[in-house]
Amino acid sequence: MSGFLNIQQLILPFSAIEEVYTHLRKAGKNQVEGVALWAGTTNDTTFKIKTTIIPKQKAFNHGGGLLYMVEGEELHRINVWLYKNKMTLIAQIHSHPNHAYHSDTDDRYPIITTVGGISIVIPDFGFRPIAIEDWAVYRLNPSKQWMEQSSKEINSLISIVQDGSR
Repeated sequence: MSGFLNIQQLILPFSAIEEVYTHLRKAGKNQVEGVALWAGTTNDTTFKIKTTIIPKQKAFNHGGGLLYMVEGEELHRINVWLYKNKMTLIAQIHSHPNHAYHSDTDDRYPIITTVGGISIVIPDFGFRPIAIEDWAVYRLNPSKQWMEQSSKEINSLISIVQDGSR
């Protein structure tokens, strides 16, 4: 199964980005990371984000070492909801306090595990103005490794649209 490897375009409503940033900034005020998920539907090579999911999560700051956790019961609840609503998860988005990059923990414990899935890291707890250029975007390859996407790949993959124009 190719998972999301065939996806060449992600249609992303600006309101979905705003919803994520609101959550990340709220968490950031407490000096912890936050995580959000994007779900939607696939049509051939296009994936349309239909909803932002803010999972129930726990966040920790242990002397500057940050960690968020979404427990199994919450992941199960989300999976049941996705099934009932005929949607799938394609992306996880989380914040870092400074630079945007995929840490070893991010590599080892993703929520998104489907090949071709996307992981986005937003710097400065999302307090900067919204700018895709600041994001670190990764895709999961068939070897289950997160591969950082170049600016060209990101701009080709992600199409930000105003609500109503999807």
